[in-house]
Amino acid sequence: MYYHVWFITKYRKKVLEGKINRKIRKYFLEVARNKNYSILEIETELDHVHMLIEADDKKKLADTIRVLKAVSAKKILEETPGLYLGNVGGHFWAPRYGYREISEKEIEQIRCYIRNQKTKRYPAR
Repeated sequence: MYYHVWFITKYRKKVLEGKINRKIRKYFLEVARNKNYSILEIETELDHVHMLIEADDKKKLADTIRVLKAVSAKKILEETPGLYLGNVGGHFWAPRYGYREISEKEIEQIRCYIRNQKTKRYPAR
């Protein structure tokens, strides 16, 4: 099964840029390689992440997201001691995530959507 997944930083802090962004992406890919998770596409925006993940079922997806968020948060907070998200307890990611199961015929459309996250700019309301 294929899932389009998204989640945000704690308090939607805009910290996913530069060195932090590169590290987060690196951690996600390392965890995926070590745990045999299948991340088909990944892109970040300043305060959130979009991924295309292949997983056997929703339980496997939940486990995958939990581990990706936990490992990346632990590492980024250890390696970036001055990073402050205005929170107590050292959380980097907000606790929830969103997802949508997608069909095989939607894969390329979702890949394109994820790849173009940084190019989308919406007017202020």
